[in-house]
Amino acid sequence: MKRSNMTMTIQDVAKLFRDYGIPIELKRLSDDIASGTYPFGRVVKTSPNGRRTFEIWRVDVEAFLRSKIPQ
Repeated sequence: MKRSNMTMTIQDVAKLFRDYGIPIELKRLSDDIASGTYPFGRVVKTSPNGRRTFEIWRVDVEAFLRSKIPQ
């Protein structure tokens, strides 16, 4: 199954942040999305062992980053 270009994984988002010069660890990014600190994703499932599955829309991540770039 081909992955949609419309969504991103936690790893995709972390790489994009780093490409913009924002250092981020996967655990911190996951925790911050889950807590609502970052408004561009949400937890859709948590497994019994605590592993979280996220829904992250590319357009929302890109809009968030654009909103932080000085004009």
